[in-house]
Amino acid sequence: MSARIAEELSKQTRELVSRFEQRANGFRGRDDLSRLIVPVDVARAEESAKDIFGEGEHTATGIDGSMDFDERLQMMLFYSNATAYSCPFTVGRHLRFDLAAAHREEKLAASAAVPLWAEDVATVFSREPELDIELEHSMDRIPNSFMTLGELYLALKAVEKSEVVFLDRPLSGTFSTLSRDARNLLKRGESRLADWNGGRRVSMLDLELAVSIGSPATAVPTRRRFLPLAMIKLLTHGPMGPGELARSLGVGEADVRRSAKAIGRLDSRYGNALLADSSDSRLKLNEGVAGYWERVSALSLDYSKEVFEGEKHPLAVGGDQYLTILDVNTVALFLLWVLCEKAQKAGSLLIGIAKDTTATDITRAVLPFASSAGFVKLASPPPRLKNDKAFLAILSSENPSIRTPWRTVGYDSSYSTMVEIDGKLVGARKVVSRERLFARSFFQLRTLKSDPAVRSQVFLFDRMYDEAHDSKDVRRFEVLERVGETTIDAYFEGDGGSDLSNLVLHILSLNDNPEVFEAYGHNQLLYLADKAVKADVRMLRSSLRGVADLRVGGVSRRRKIFGLITTYRQQRAEAEHARMGR
Repeated sequence: MSARIAEELSKQTRELVSRFEQRANGFRGRDDLSRLIVPVDVARAEESAKDIFGEGEHTATGIDGSMDFDERLQMMLFYSNATAYSCPFTVGRHLRFDLAAAHREEKLAASAAVPLWAEDVATVFSREPELDIELEHSMDRIPNSFMTLGELYLALKAVEKSEVVFLDRPLSGTFSTLSRDARNLLKRGESRLADWNGGRRVSMLDLELAVSIGSPATAVPTRRRFLPLAMIKLLTHGPMGPGELARSLGVGEADVRRSAKAIGRLDSRYGNALLADSSDSRLKLNEGVAGYWERVSALSLDYSKEVFEGEKHPLAVGGDQYLTILDVNTVALFLLWVLCEKAQKAGSLLIGIAKDTTATDITRAVLPFASSAGFVKLASPPPRLKNDKAFLAILSSENPSIRTPWRTVGYDSSYSTMVEIDGKLVGARKVVSRERLFARSFFQLRTLKSDPAVRSQVFLFDRMYDEAHDSKDVRRFEVLERVGETTIDAYFEGDGGSDLSNLVLHILSLNDNPEVFEAYGHNQLLYLADKAVKADVRMLRSSLRGVADLRVGGVSRRRKIFGLITTYRQQRAEAEHARMGR
C-alpha cells in the first residue's frame, strides 16, 4: 500500500513540477511584461533627495513590533512590544546611509501587558459570531492590536526627528484592516470609547465622521459612494446650498440633492445631531460637528499614551467593563490618520514594507488596466500565475535584461479591491475602496554576482499618496460597482515615472545588508529592530509570567482553589517527574 501511494505521489509531483516549469518558461523573453518594471534612476533620486530633505545630515528610523500570549488556565496574559533603530544619512553630492552607526533608540519603545480572565476574553472580542467558534485560533488578535498601536505610536514620535521612517508593515494593508474593524464597530452602534475617561469625550457621530471621512487634510472622492462624505467635509467650513456644493465638488446638482437625502438619513440615525438646517435651499451642520477630528485625534493620542506610558489596564473602562478589539483598532485607525497627517506636515517620508504578502493586485487588476490603457501591449496572454511575488520573481529571473534594483510601476492601493471580469474592471466585493490614499510598488534589490539568475526576494513597499508629486499620474476610468458604473480617479504611474517612488527605491537599495541573510534585499534597520523586539517579548513574557504566577498562586493557596495556575495534566507531569527523582 505504501509503495503504491509513494509511486502515485511521485507521479503527481512530477506532473505539478512539469506544469510549473511550463509556466516559468512562459515568462522568458517577455519584453511586453517587462514594461511593468522600472529600474532605479540614481541621479534623479539624489536630486529628489535634495529637493525633499535638503542637503545635510538627516536621520532614518526603522520600527518593528512583536507579540505573544500565555495562558495560566483561568487567566490570559497578552504581551506586545515595539522598538526602533536609527541611523544617520547624508544628502549632498550623493545620498549615503551610515548603517554601521545604526543604534537602538531607547526613547522609542512601546510595551503593553494585558491580563484578562478567560471568561472576559469573549467580551473583548466583541461577541463576533465567528470568534465564538474558533476563539482559541483568534486569541492573537488582542496582542496584535496593541502591537499595531505601538508601532504607529512610535512612528508618530519618530517623524518628529526622522526624515525617513520604515515600518515593517504595509500602510495600505494596515489601513484597510483597521477600517474594516472600525466599520464593524459602527455597525454595532455603540462603543465604550465614548466613556473612556482617559481622553476627551467623543460621540458615536464623531466616530462615524472620523471613520468615514478621516483627516480633513485628505481629499474625499466625489463618486456616488463617497459624495455625501465629501459634502459633509465641505460643510464643516460653513453652510452651503446645493448649487454651490455642486460647483465646488465638480458634480451635478441632481447628484448633490440625492446625496443630501443620504446625509439626512445619517442625521436621523444619530438623533438629528448632524444637521442644523436641511432645507432644499441650504445645508448647515450643527455647531460643534466640525470639531469631530480634533476630538477623535486627541482621543487616539491620549489613549495611546496611557497604554504605553500610563499605569491603567489598557482595556479597562470601569468595573467589569472593557474596551473591545474593535475599539482599540478604531483608535489605531485614527492614529494612522494622525501619523500620515503629521508626516506630510513634517516632510517625512513614510515607507511601509510587506515581506510575505499574498497580494494578487498585479495579475488581477494592474496588468489588465495597463493593457487596456495601452501602457503594456501584451504579445500573448500572461502566464497563469496569480501570486504577484511569484509572478514578478520568475519574470525577473527569466529575463536577465531586468537589472536590480527595480520596482514595478506605482499604482493606487484601491486596485487591490478591483478585478477584471470579461475585459471590465469591477469591484472585487462589489465596491472599490477609497482612492488616492496610498501608492504601492513591488521591488527587488539584489542579484547574486556569481549567478545573475539568483536574486533576492521580491517585496512590496507603499507610501502615502502625495498630491504635489502624484496628481499628474491620476487616471480617470470606469469601474463597475454595486451602484452601477462608477468613475474612478486613481493613481497609476505613467511613462514619465514617479520621482517619489524612484527615491524610495534608491533609499531601499541603500538600506539592505548583503552580509546577513534576513536583511539581504530587505532592510537592515528593520532587521535589527525585529531581533531586539523579539528578545524583549521573550524577556517580558518570562518576567510577567512569574508575576502572574506569584499573584494568582497566592490566591490559589489562600483560597484553597487549586488549578488556577497549572492544569491537571501539568500537575500530574510534575508529580511523576518528582516521583522518578529527576
